[in-house]
Amino acid sequence: MSDNRENNPNSERRAFASRTPASESPEPLKYRRGFVTGHQVTGWRFVMRRIASGVALHDARMLVDPLRTQSRAFGMGAVIVITGIAGCFLLSLMRPSGIAGTDPVLADRSTAALYVRVGDNLHPVLNLTSARLIAGKAVDPTMVKSAELDKFPRGNLIGIPGAPERMVQAKSTDAAWAVCEASDNRAVTVIAGALDTSGDKAADLPRDRAAVVSSESGTWLLWDGKRSALNLTDVAVTSALGFTAPPAVRPVTTRLLNAIPEAPALVVPAIAGAGSPTAYPLPVAAPVGSVLVSYSTDNTPVHYVVLADGVQQVSPVIASALRNANSYGLEQPPRLTADQIAHLPTPSPASAIDTRIFPSAAVKPLAANEDPVLCTRFTRTADAASDSWSLLAGSVLPLSDSVHTVQLISTAATPTRVAVTPGVGYLVQPSGRGGYQWISDTGVRYGIDTEADGDKTLEALGLHKPALTIPSSILDLFASGPSLSRADALLSHDSLAPSDRPAMRIQTDNPSAQAQESR
Repeated sequence: MSDNRENNPNSERRAFASRTPASESPEPLKYRRGFVTGHQVTGWRFVMRRIASGVALHDARMLVDPLRTQSRAFGMGAVIVITGIAGCFLLSLMRPSGIAGTDPVLADRSTAALYVRVGDNLHPVLNLTSARLIAGKAVDPTMVKSAELDKFPRGNLIGIPGAPERMVQAKSTDAAWAVCEASDNRAVTVIAGALDTSGDKAADLPRDRAAVVSSESGTWLLWDGKRSALNLTDVAVTSALGFTAPPAVRPVTTRLLNAIPEAPALVVPAIAGAGSPTAYPLPVAAPVGSVLVSYSTDNTPVHYVVLADGVQQVSPVIASALRNANSYGLEQPPRLTADQIAHLPTPSPASAIDTRIFPSAAVKPLAANEDPVLCTRFTRTADAASDSWSLLAGSVLPLSDSVHTVQLISTAATPTRVAVTPGVGYLVQPSGRGGYQWISDTGVRYGIDTEADGDKTLEALGLHKPALTIPSSILDLFASGPSLSRADALLSHDSLAPSDRPAMRIQTDNPSAQAQESR
């Protein structure tokens, strides 16, 4: 019968029942392969284990499954091996084998002492900055065993005494520097970076406010980010500034005063040919040096001064100063209409008055007990073409609570403190002086010698351009440190003698405070 079925394809086959739902569609059904379900996979695995149990153990009841126990043990062993390999890899990163190899800068794993290779010799080096200058690249020290270090011929101690231990450049590309002084203790604080002007902290001084200060160089008016010499006995000027009574004069140190840009002295402008008639016709009788007035459409007075070759618009302060000095018998400034002013000649730049030397309006001086903290701030953004100066006043230093100051030891006579974000420093270039310098978070400035090796010195220190602009007057307030160069780093020493630089003993019972004992 089987032979007949094989030879005759149309012979009757054994029927079977299909569980596929019947379809009434005239189109033939097409089935495509898709993803199986989780239950199907689990069932297939169970069947395979049952078949394996029947073949290996001659028992398909699955009362005991030793094959599954074997697979679990194999998987657990694989996990343990992989974990061990990963742990060894991490341990090699955190604690290398301690082989020196060809690394130029080495560190003793047990004592953290630094060494640098120079030729075949291994030299103890004073600091990482010196080691990087000698190596010529910003490499980190390789931690090695003491026995590995002892294999090299030993050289003399080399390096730059006092060079910074860390040189991490701040990411900011905008220059921001401030110098503040408190009237209660006369201490000067130099601040690097952005200021916190919230609350009672020193904030920008309004344009209609000013401060009258005095120092060894005389009396000064601080206004609009600058300082101008002021003679308080010159009533013509003080009245024009709006001082109805003698202003309160607060003493300041030369450190703060020198940090503020100096403007021309506040004196009555000198006018050539004052008092003589003009060479051009005027609608009113007014000699050279007199003041005219016109009114704008909103009835605001606009003042002009008569010069030898024309009339020039001036601020109310300059007009008042000129009239206070000499009004030429005119009780009131002659009034001209707008069209009359328009037909008058304008003076040449050589004879014109510099109107920037006076405030554009009267100012109100700070009282003696008002805003004891005075600051000057210098800013220059990366895309700015010019600098910006401003004055700040308030009750507290404009510092955030997380920033602490460091007192400079070399300025004990005039206390100076520095506020720099810990862990970072600044690559700066003084305006008008050229060379690069590094300002550390301890308030010390280091000159960087780029004349011999050019930018390779910056690369060796891990620094990059552009450098931030800093005024020379503010840069000089930081403590002076040694110059950073490869030639200085290669200087060898038998030992280091005590430095003649000023020093101060730290109190061990209160490390945050400085003791008074110094040398």
